[in-house]
Amino acid sequence: MPTAEALFQFQRSNHMKVRAILFASVCVLAGAGAGVAVVATQPEGDHPGKRYVEEFKARASGENAMAAYMEASKPGAAHEFLALFAGEFDVTSKMWMDPSAPPMESTARATSEMIMGGRYLKMHYAGDLMGMSFTGMGTTGYDNTRNLFVGTWIDSMSTGISLASGNLDQTGTVLTLVGTMDDPATGEHGKAYKQVLRWIDHDTHIFEMWEILYGEPFKVMELTYTRIK
Repeated sequence: MPTAEALFQFQRSNHMKVRAILFASVCVLAGAGAGVAVVATQPEGDHPGKRYVEEFKARASGENAMAAYMEASKPGAAHEFLALFAGEFDVTSKMWMDPSAPPMESTARATSEMIMGGRYLKMHYAGDLMGMSFTGMGTTGYDNTRNLFVGTWIDSMSTGISLASGNLDQTGTVLTLVGTMDDPATGEHGKAYKQVLRWIDHDTHIFEMWEILYGEPFKVMELTYTRIK
């Protein structure tokens, strides 16, 4: 009768042989795959995948592509909405560092105009913020392809570009955009925020910035724009 040691050596030998065979098989298959190109099966008849590819190619070719670009570039009602905010405005600013504390108040001047054939609203903002001179520049547009309002912002107190996007509410007078920012005070990157633009009348609109990431949302900034006549 074989000893326990002999049985152990026999099983170990067989196990190593099986592993060697499996390893060799994998190597052979890998080598074969490297040398032989896999050819996709060409579907016959009305295959939905093939139909999708053909439709995509048709949309992206020649006159169809140009027509799509021209249609997407046309200013529409959304751009006319943005034009309501063009002009020169006095600005009263309120900022809350703590929602339970009184706001810090300051004043500024903003000049906005539609550019590029009425496609984008560009704003230049100049005033004081926390006792320091502050300038900023924003652009807001409506992307016909994405069906979204999109905004950018740069200012003299940062080196980044803030991006936000969103849409109008059912009244057609309140534009809400959600974006991300980098916060040098906390070291957070991609911190979410919300901005709300409220059209009050031809001469007045209100801009709000909201903290939305932690706990109950609270307003950190409110700017009231009054048209200069």
